[in-house]
Amino acid sequence: MTFKPIFSIGIMLVAFGAFFVLTAFFVIRNRSSRPDRFFTLLRLTVIYVLALVIGLRPVMVETKYEFATKNLDVLFVVDNTISMWAQDYNGRKERMKGVVSDARIIIDELAGSNFGLVTFDDTSHVLSPFTQDMQYIKDLFDTFRSPDSYYARGSDLSKPYQDVEALLLSSSRKENRKTIVFFMSDGEITNGKELRDYSELAQYIDAGAVLGYGTATGGRMSDAYGYDYVYDYNSHEDAISKIDETNLQKIADDLALTYMNMNSGNTALRGAVDVIKESSKTVIETGDGAEIHNDIYYFFAIPLAIMLLIELVLIVRRGRI
Repeated sequence: MTFKPIFSIGIMLVAFGAFFVLTAFFVIRNRSSRPDRFFTLLRLTVIYVLALVIGLRPVMVETKYEFATKNLDVLFVVDNTISMWAQDYNGRKERMKGVVSDARIIIDELAGSNFGLVTFDDTSHVLSPFTQDMQYIKDLFDTFRSPDSYYARGSDLSKPYQDVEALLLSSSRKENRKTIVFFMSDGEITNGKELRDYSELAQYIDAGAVLGYGTATGGRMSDAYGYDYVYDYNSHEDAISKIDETNLQKIADDLALTYMNMNSGNTALRGAVDVIKESSKTVIETGDGAEIHNDIYYFFAIPLAIMLLIELVLIVRRGRI
C-alpha cells in the first residue's frame, strides 16, 4: 500500500495537529464530567484520524494484472429477399421483424465480440466486415427495407457463398479466434437453381445456428411502397411465401450447425447463445511490469460517516442544536 495525498503531506499534518490541539483545548476546558470529556475527545480524535487517512488517499499497488482479448467473430448471413417481408412471423408480423429482434438479442448477449454482416437478395452484399462497433451493426439491421418486387429476380440461397467464405477465411487466420455464424432465412429458392453445398465452410465455423422464419401455410408480402401486396400473375392472386425447412436444414447440416424455426419463439436461440458464451470464454492472460493503483479510501469513508452520525445524534440529544 502507498499514498497519493490530495494535498502536501506536510500541510495536512500541520492542519491535523492544529485542529487536534484546538479541539483538545476546548474539550478539556468543558465543565462536563471527566469520563464525558475523555470519550468526547476520543470520538473526535477518531474522526480527525479517519479524515486525515482519506486525505492521504491510500491506494493498493498491483504489479500483476489481468487483461482480456475479444475472441469471437460473429457473422450474420441475412436473407433480404422480398419473401422475408411475408407477414407470417409470430402471427401476422413481417419475418424481417423477427430477424432484427433476434439479431439484437445475439449482439447484446455476445457484446464485446467482433460482428460481421452479409445480406443477399439478387446479389450478395458485405454490409460490414468484422467490427467491434456493435451499435453500427444494429443500425445496419434497422436500415433493411423490402426490395421492389418489380426488380426482384427470385430467391437463391447460394448467393452469399463467396462473401461468407471470404469472411470465414479472414477470421480463421486470426489466433485464438472462434467463429460463430447465424444464417437467417426463410429457405425459399424461387429462381429454379439448385442449393449449393456449404459443407466446405464447416471447417471454419465453431458454433452458431441456422434460423428459419415463416410458416408452412405462408404469408402475403407487402410491396415496397406498403400500399398493396405482391401479386402473382400466374395464380392471379396475392403471392404467398412459405418457409422451406428442407433447404434450411440442408444448410445447417452442411455447416454442422443446429436448425431452429423461430416462429415458436427465441427460447432455443437464447439457450444456444448461452452455450456459446460458456464455451467461448474470453481469453484471460496475466502480465507483469505495470503498476495498477486501486483506491481504498472508501474503506475509511464508511466508518467516518458512522462516527459523524453518532456525533450528530449525541449533540441533538444534549440539546446543543
